[in-house]
Amino acid sequence: MTVIPAFTGKRLVLARHRRRMTLADLARASKLTTHSLTHFENRLKYPSPQSLDRLAGALDVTPEFLLAPPPQPILPEAMSLRSPTRLTAPKRNSAVAVAELTVAFVAWIETHLWLPCPNLPLWPQLDAEHAAEALRAHWQMGDAPSGELTPLLEVNGIRIFALPIDCGDVGAFSTRQSGTPFIFLPPHLDGEQARQHLAHELGQLVLGHSRPGQRDSRTAADQFASAFLMPRTAVVAAMLRTATPERLTAAASAWGVPTSAVQHRLHDLELLPEWTHRSNIQRLGDETPPDHQPRANSVARSHLLPKAVAYLRARGLPVDSVAELTALHADDTPHWATTISPAPPAPADE
Repeated sequence: MTVIPAFTGKRLVLARHRRRMTLADLARASKLTTHSLTHFENRLKYPSPQSLDRLAGALDVTPEFLLAPPPQPILPEAMSLRSPTRLTAPKRNSAVAVAELTVAFVAWIETHLWLPCPNLPLWPQLDAEHAAEALRAHWQMGDAPSGELTPLLEVNGIRIFALPIDCGDVGAFSTRQSGTPFIFLPPHLDGEQARQHLAHELGQLVLGHSRPGQRDSRTAADQFASAFLMPRTAVVAAMLRTATPERLTAAASAWGVPTSAVQHRLHDLELLPEWTHRSNIQRLGDETPPDHQPRANSVARSHLLPKAVAYLRARGLPVDSVAELTALHADDTPHWATTISPAPPAPADE
């Protein structure tokens, strides 16, 4: 019987985790026994070509995907995933698989093309407020509104991807791998939502908590996001203590945040009395201000990766072949859809 000597089992585990399948699920789908699958995954025996085809079909991947070298593993502890009480093991494993495959694809791009070097300090010794101020100073932003975050983060070496649709329930998360920061966003966010998620994950990366999924680290990241998007000096200078709703809405629009976020920032900086803060929050809860409406045409997209991929394709490099080995399926990877356009079809013969 012919066997597959290049098979290591690690890609099989990766694909199964990505599909959120148990051994029993995969056994039913592939019509193989769980005993055989366990042996395959632990490299106690190799699958036959026929078994490999069954596994590939059940997992909706190519046989080549299962035979490719496995990507570098990423520990869940190195990712700012939500706490285990809010994230089941299958969801966590699928997020880890997406991150590993994405990091592998970016690593391949970087062997052929220069991408912006990471310019994101790690300041775990700072509190959220001072870390946000320090990063603005490091990036020479002053206290002006930050503008669109995606290009700002990408030019400073942060790789930004959207999660596949079936991973949207994992939520946003970030990680540093070999010194390079990555941020993963849920799919189909409007611009305002993506902005809040990006700022939060930026805080996770800068503050570098050892247990990023815990409540205190997420609270600190939220505080960082608020301080980064609405710097203290700018908020104080705006003199919003007695501002009308129209002025608050205008300030929120300038900073690219909901009006309620401005209210909370004023309260956190002790620029609003408690009773005024509660009254304003109640009023905002009873209304739907224009700046709370989703902006459907402002979905955050990578500015960098489409250009990088187009350049590599123009040079004749096998971008799509590599993508097949670092993604389970074209429809399974919205980070390709949001950041990388498919190769154009060949022109029809005249």
